[in-house]
Amino acid sequence: MYMHYLQHMPEQLIQHMTFSQQNIGTIISWVLCMSFGYLLYTQALKQIIREKVDPYPLFLHCWMITIDTIGTITFWVLAVKNHFFWLFVLMGIGLPIWVCLEAYCIVYSIKHNRKEEFAGLAKGEVSENQATIWALGMIALSFTVNMWILSMIGGISNAAIFISWPFTNYVFTYWTWRTWTKRGVSGTRYGNSMGLQWVILIQVTLMWIPKLSWYLNVSPFFNEPWYYLCGIGATCLAVYNMYHLAKLPPKEKMVDGKKTVW
Repeated sequence: MYMHYLQHMPEQLIQHMTFSQQNIGTIISWVLCMSFGYLLYTQALKQIIREKVDPYPLFLHCWMITIDTIGTITFWVLAVKNHFFWLFVLMGIGLPIWVCLEAYCIVYSIKHNRKEEFAGLAKGEVSENQATIWALGMIALSFTVNMWILSMIGGISNAAIFISWPFTNYVFTYWTWRTWTKRGVSGTRYGNSMGLQWVILIQVTLMWIPKLSWYLNVSPFFNEPWYYLCGIGATCLAVYNMYHLAKLPPKEKMVDGKKTVW
């Protein structure tokens, strides 16, 4: 019965995202999910621009740009097949914005963070060309893995990207704690921010809290114990990251007198 809910995911999305009084709660949960999803990157972009450091490891961007590119294709295909349903069109327009943010972060990391990202992988300093090749390799690998996983849960025609999205939010705790813990050894909040940690904590928690989770509101497919346990684990890791950052002294003002990102 559980696997039965995996079928016809686009139809479930249409049913629960059609404008009606009974769907108001689901639409609100979607707005929350998308808003904090954008903040995951706009908060990071603010730190890159102001403090000249990317808070995320490069592999996270390489993974996310493949997910959001696949998502863009998915929702335009579904839009055409389903009379341009408003959700599919809006997601098809919105996801490329994420792709552009991710591409910017990848280029920035290659140009400015490659020493930290690829330390010990080359004799002498890592060149920009080497970093570019390795980043493209990570993107290619991420694309093949994501397409394989999505093909097992129905592929593009079954909106498989929607089914995998909670995990793509959890990686903001899974694949960052080592980078942030390593940076924290310096005794500063360099390369991190409390504001970003709050955004991550809220977003990963929104994935699994009943009534607030867009995914739980749309499909019973997610309503099973391992989904909740996975979400609780991600929230606990987000709390761990925030706790260790909070123990470090606040950032000092920048050399030009401007405030750092909180």
